[in-house]
Amino acid sequence: MMDVGAHPIGSLYAAERGRLSQFVRRLLRGGAGAEDLVQQVFLRLLVSGCPGHGRATLMAAARNLALNHLRDLRRRGETVLSDEAFAQIADAAPSPEAVTLYRSELRRLLEAVAALPPRRRDIFVLSRFEGLSHAEIAARLDIAPRTVVNQLVAALASLDRTLGPA
Repeated sequence: MMDVGAHPIGSLYAAERGRLSQFVRRLLRGGAGAEDLVQQVFLRLLVSGCPGHGRATLMAAARNLALNHLRDLRRRGETVLSDEAFAQIADAAPSPEAVTLYRSELRRLLEAVAALPPRRRDIFVLSRFEGLSHAEIAARLDIAPRTVVNQLVAALASLDRTLGPA
């Protein structure tokens, strides 16, 4: 790890960081990210291996990075939110209570499906869980398509009785 204070850029950073940060904050109109952009200026300077740049070069680099940053924000349509505004955004994830309720309902449904007679259960699972058509189920189980329809109707009626109205 390099000791930045011993490097010529370290002293340049110490001398110019505050002024560049203020300049970039003005360009960003107080927007977040000014410190990051100033660090990028010095990082690029360090990577280029040309520590002899003056204030004008640093200001131009900072200006260019700030303008690129603003252009990128406009292009992406990104909005910077304050901490208070961010905290008020509703979480799209279901609440723990809703997750528990959904799991309970799913468990009830699976138990009711498991209680169906074997052939009816197989037809229901192939239709509703695996998404097969009536013809595909009939071909797979070697039964008539009409039997598939009759068994599905019977399965749905049985599940409706077991689970009750929604």
